[in-house]
Amino acid sequence: MIIRSSTIKNAGVQDFSADVKRKSDYTINFFLIGFFLCGMILATFYDTWLVAVAVGGICLAAYYSTKLLLPTSDLYQYVLGAVFGVFMAQYIYQMHGLFEMHFIAFIGSAMLITYQNWRLQLPLAIVVIVHHALFAWLQYSGVERIYFTQLEYMSLQTFVIHAFLACVIFFICGLWAYQFRAFSRRHIEQSYEIGRLQEEERKKEQLMRAEAEIRELNESLETKVRDRTAQLETVNKELEAFSYSVAHDLRAPLRVINGFSRMVLKMEENKISKVSFENLHIIMKNAAQMGRLIDDLLDFSRLGRAAIEVKQVDMADIVQSVIKDLQNGEQLTIPEIRINELADAKCDPILMRQVWANLISNAVKYSRKKDSPLIEIGTSRRNGMNTYYVKDNGAGFNMEFYDKLFAVFQRLHKVTEYEGTGVGLALVQRIITKHHGKVWADGEIDKGATFYFSLPN
Repeated sequence: MIIRSSTIKNAGVQDFSADVKRKSDYTINFFLIGFFLCGMILATFYDTWLVAVAVGGICLAAYYSTKLLLPTSDLYQYVLGAVFGVFMAQYIYQMHGLFEMHFIAFIGSAMLITYQNWRLQLPLAIVVIVHHALFAWLQYSGVERIYFTQLEYMSLQTFVIHAFLACVIFFICGLWAYQFRAFSRRHIEQSYEIGRLQEEERKKEQLMRAEAEIRELNESLETKVRDRTAQLETVNKELEAFSYSVAHDLRAPLRVINGFSRMVLKMEENKISKVSFENLHIIMKNAAQMGRLIDDLLDFSRLGRAAIEVKQVDMADIVQSVIKDLQNGEQLTIPEIRINELADAKCDPILMRQVWANLISNAVKYSRKKDSPLIEIGTSRRNGMNTYYVKDNGAGFNMEFYDKLFAVFQRLHKVTEYEGTGVGLALVQRIITKHHGKVWADGEIDKGATFYFSLPN
């Protein structure tokens, strides 16, 4: 959740105001006690105990009761302003009209500044003005024991001047309260702004450190990649040399085995038994199978390093060429092959011919034992890509062993049933993968199989 900066600032201002209020309340307690005790001291000189106790007690009761009854309100602060004015009136009465004691109200006015609320000056000003006007009028109207002033006279002009000066004092104190509040708010906002800028600077530094670390990691990674690439190139070259050496070394004894077997058959054909004749043919057949296996392994090894040359290819021509080669080869009778529409593709024609040759020859091989073998070849459209398929109604395979289907040397049928090296489908997968395509298959035992491969457009 994201908190706006203005919300944080307002919360800071509220916290500060609460702290000011708490500290001011604490300080005011001492002043109120001091004012009450001041009234008691005056009572010892002027014998005004009833006024000191009654009026002072009422003032304290009014303040603290309001504060207790309305704990969430600031009303007690306005009551406090009026209380300061009443204390002033109490002292004037106790001292039988010492008019100068209205400076007690000015002390209260200065104390109200601590709350940083200029409105608190209003109840104090009202009490002072009303007190002066009312008690002056009562005293000069002949009412006894008012004790507003010890002078025998007081002109309207003097009253107006005193009232005006009192209002000026209250105005100045209210202005200070307003300025203190505004200054405090600006200070808080500036503090939060400084904090925000410092936080942004800290995040910027963290980001710069993170970027520097990432650059170091990238440089380190690039170095590791170069080193690993060099190691892989070395290993690939060693494997290529090893593969060539193995192929060369294996072919030599195979040629010897095959050559001597043919020599024996040619020179001793009339002397050897039928069993020996068949055994020699088995030896030659297995030697030829071993030769094909070596060739497939070399093709599989070279394919991983060979670069592909992509061009626009007519798939129908490649399929027709592969079928023609199968018909001209030493294969058994070619079953019925239905060729549906074949979309052109962008691929390496030589490698793609090898894909079609492996898939079609597999379909021919595994469907030859059926009474009516049928192979279907075509193109379908899946997920915006051209998907090619070779479908037969032959031996099929068990989908439980699907993960072995495209692995090297993994066969799902016995060699005695269907010949092969177990490398063809692995070659198909590697070629399609190099073209950034995908190969997969569906099958069911004795109900045929369908091999798919897709190429990007």
